[in-house]
Amino acid sequence: MGWTGRTWFWRAVGGFAVLWLVGCLAVVWLLFGARLAALTGIAGPSGTFVVAGCFEGPEDTDTHCRGTYTPSSASSSADATAARPMLLRSASGDLRPGTRRDVRRVGDAVFEPSPLGAAEYVTFAGWTAVTLVLPGHWLLTSARRGRLLNGENYVFVWLASLLGAIALGILTLPAAWLLATL
Repeated sequence: MGWTGRTWFWRAVGGFAVLWLVGCLAVVWLLFGARLAALTGIAGPSGTFVVAGCFEGPEDTDTHCRGTYTPSSASSSADATAARPMLLRSASGDLRPGTRRDVRRVGDAVFEPSPLGAAEYVTFAGWTAVTLVLPGHWLLTSARRGRLLNGENYVFVWLASLLGAIALGILTLPAAWLLATL
């Protein structure tokens, strides 16, 4: 079977759908991956953060704190042991100046491991992934069948997946709590 006009079109649609799905995974990872790893305590160099002052974030309702980050001796190299000013994002409550917290550094910010924050980020990552991935899945399925499928069922799948993301966030609470305490 040769490359007829109809077959070529659906192959192009399938290629676009695969690129869309890969792009969705990249966007979800860039938006949520590093922060989620820091909130669970899995990744990022550990250290101590001393609060200088806190404020409410300009674009959200989270509390952010300015202060000094000192890497722990186990996670730093010989030339990176000096304390430096950093921003603690999503601080747990109002912290007084001089308060010390164990944190994980990601880029130019530090995060306090938090099971609730991790569960919230898993939920938001799930919502974002489902919302971005379903149109790509619909296009890929349409391309495989060679005709445009009715998308009504995808609305119900999307709603069920949103509820599933909430359930996944709730189910990750015990695991995130365990990782944050270790």
